Amino acid sequence: MTLEFAYVLSSRIAGVCVVIGSAERLVALREFSPGGVYHPQVALSGAHRRTKEIHCALLVARLLAGAVLLVSSDTLLTMGLAWSTFSIASIMSGWQLLYSGEDGSDQMLTIMGTAYAISLMLSFADGVPEAGLCFIGAQACLAYSAAGIAKLISPCWRSGDAIRGILSTRTYGARRLAAAVRRVPGAALFTSWVTMTFESLFVLAPFLPRVPLFTLLGVAVLFHASTAAVMGLNGFLWSFVATYPAIIYLNGVIAGLM
Repeated sequence: MTLEFAYVLSSRIAGVCVVIGSAERLVALREFSPGGVYHPQVALSGAHRRTKEIHCALLVARLLAGAVLLVSSDTLLTMGLAWSTFSIASIMSGWQLLYSGEDGSDQMLTIMGTAYAISLMLSFADGVPEAGLCFIGAQACLAYSAAGIAKLISPCWRSGDAIRGILSTRTYGARRLAAAVRRVPGAALFTSWVTMTFESLFVLAPFLPRVPLFTLLGVAVLFHASTAAVMGLNGFLWSFVATYPAIIYLNGVIAGLM
């Protein structure tokens, strides 16, 4: 996978997540108003109303940056400007209002946006664009493997209780699926160990041959798609899959060195 194609593909996929996430946050702004779930946490003063207006403008800028990533011309400079806009808008909006219920995809997208903004805006410097892609590839592998190892340490995950507990929650669960899992005791245990195993194996992703690498990525896509569908996490699939071109590029770089 070439450098430019990896950046373009990664940015296209991430653009979907940016647009979805920005639109969701724009809709969620009403929850900061009287009667909203966030209202007790904020003061409804004139200063707050101004903050809300600025926050709305930043979210619109973030959404437009995502649209540019999604449909713009395949130039590194254009994507560098879009990622810079996204990063600045995300950081500034995060200082103003905090949303509960964020998942790992939000952190991954912020890290990716910052790294890509820096590496693409400095693309004239030798080695910087390559370093940006390799960093995101390594960061994604670290995120997966750390999550897998943390689950392996947990007795709740090793026993399958964590899966049963998550599916039984009101916010992220699924009543029918939870009931089905209870009827088949081994289902939760199997799902737990598949999740822990594939996540932990990502530490090897930069060094794997292409067939095992793409198999691992395929399992990860199925995991994210099913988790997003069950838990209602609309950006969970897109933000992590957006790192896969970087993982593939990193794998190619290491293969070339070996």
